[in-house]
Amino acid sequence: MPKKRPLRRKSNALLYIGMILVVVLVLLGLKNVPSWYDNWLETPSSADETTQIFEIEAGTSGQKMAANLEKEGLVTSEWALYWYIRENELGQKIPIGRFVLSPSMTPYEIMETITGEAGQIVFTIPEGYTSSQIDDKLFEEGLIADDEFARCIQTCEFEGYETLEGYLFPDTYFINPNTFTVEGFISRLITTFESKILTDENLAEIESSGRTLTEIVIAASIIEKEVFLDKDMALVSGIIWKRYDANWALGMCSTVNYITGKQTVSYEDTEIDSPYNTYQNTGFPPTAISNPGLAAVEAAINPQTSDYWFFLNTLDTGETIYAVTNEQHNANKAIYLN
Repeated sequence: MPKKRPLRRKSNALLYIGMILVVVLVLLGLKNVPSWYDNWLETPSSADETTQIFEIEAGTSGQKMAANLEKEGLVTSEWALYWYIRENELGQKIPIGRFVLSPSMTPYEIMETITGEAGQIVFTIPEGYTSSQIDDKLFEEGLIADDEFARCIQTCEFEGYETLEGYLFPDTYFINPNTFTVEGFISRLITTFESKILTDENLAEIESSGRTLTEIVIAASIIEKEVFLDKDMALVSGIIWKRYDANWALGMCSTVNYITGKQTVSYEDTEIDSPYNTYQNTGFPPTAISNPGLAAVEAAINPQTSDYWFFLNTLDTGETIYAVTNEQHNANKAIYLN
């Protein structure tokens, strides 16, 4: 008698029914995807309005950026954002830079901030940066062609300023890469300098000191490069002004480094024939050697008097060590610089 196979038939039937159910569920899910997706684009990841800096490095793909945004809690779905990027062909529009974002922003607002006309990146100029260093950083951020900023510093005209080194105020700026211009950015740096430095109080103190604004800015630029800690700035300022008034050679390594581009000074460097070599020339160099911050400018305006004529900075902690005589200074060199 042939064997019966009812169980297999039943099993096959259940399999077919299961497959049909899966297809139905998938179709129902796909039908609801547009609605879910549209809602997702307009829904923040949270109500937290805290802002944070989101950085996009050179070479970051759309998929990698979406993953990073989800990792930082700025969006809730990497794949949904990546779909949006692909759907709107935004992969080639992803800039490099640092953007101010918040979990309270919708995914659509986040992408508009990064790739849209109103998007802003965060650009920070550290205290003591030179115009050349600012140029390098703008180029690295993809905001300018190579040397474009440096060329404008030399050729663009800004009323009231013969030279701009020292007047490009170091601060954090918000930049729209779609509307960015070099000349407009330089104007912003100068305007910030004027609003931060040229206050009525500072101008009155400069006038009463008998110094010119140019002298103050050059002194501040040297202080910024010579001193590591804000607490030492006023005392070092006093030493610099005392040497200046006594017609001593300032002997500042930073002014030599400005022309060599190095971080250290050799004996051969101190022999260079240049008006920026304050080992060979008395007085200040012809221009500032950096763009000083507020603390350095205030120290230049308000120097602290002392008996000291010399100073150096320790190699490990950046502490400033002072001396009254050259003999004491040489002894300090043997202790702290070897």
